[in-house]
Amino acid sequence: MSEVIGFTTQIKISGAATATVGEATTSIAGDLIYQITDTAKRVLDRTGTIKVQLQGANDAAEAATSATTIVMTTHGLVVGDLIINTTRANAVRLVLTRPDADSITVDSVTDQADGDTIETYKTELVTAYTLNRLNGKVTYATAVSRVIKISGDYLPMTVAAYANQMSKSEVADMLDVTAFGNTHKKRFAGLKSASGSLTQFHTSDTTFAAALTAGVPVVIEDRTAAAAEPNRYWALLESAEVAAAVEGVITESVSWVSYDAWIKLGV
Repeated sequence: MSEVIGFTTQIKISGAATATVGEATTSIAGDLIYQITDTAKRVLDRTGTIKVQLQGANDAAEAATSATTIVMTTHGLVVGDLIINTTRANAVRLVLTRPDADSITVDSVTDQADGDTIETYKTELVTAYTLNRLNGKVTYATAVSRVIKISGDYLPMTVAAYANQMSKSEVADMLDVTAFGNTHKKRFAGLKSASGSLTQFHTSDTTFAAALTAGVPVVIEDRTAAAAEPNRYWALLESAEVAAAVEGVITESVSWVSYDAWIKLGV
């Protein structure tokens, strides 16, 4: 095992939720797990609705199809399902309304018309899979080859570019289960938690201050190098302190505590 140089460390914090529609996934672990392909969109909003959409049979647009209306006999789609018009530059659209069993409406697709090839994706029941929002993974109980898309809000992760120190700890509550007659203490691990801090040069960037004021969980990510697998934590910012000295630069120190789960990728 070789030493890791400190300056390769990278810290990120999540930003405002951003919508994505029909995000592609990649099958891993023998078709049991599917992960969002775009690494920049793998952290999903903690509470927002995330739709997992399973590809069905291709269909064809019929007469009376327009830029915003697609006619397909007995299409079987409902509001919130997904279509991709492969004839029109793979235009991805959510189903907005379902006027009847043979038509749907979508946001405008330029030149959409009768004869276009339409890929259809129906929204999976949430009981059909488990979703890890910290790494954009969908896990099924059985291995079946699928094509799935994901729609919802993701959290863009931004590098804390001026950070120069960090620390963190992960702990488990040790619960005493010693009974009469035992000659040594017995314990088992209870609730787990994490906490940490980072110091950065103080700038006009208000990312951390805004997160502290908002009082809502964010995602803190750390990794030992840009190419390494990260650790991610749902976290609440506990404090933000600015310090200045005449002989140095102004610094900002931020501390955080975990909120809910965390993951260690690559472990």
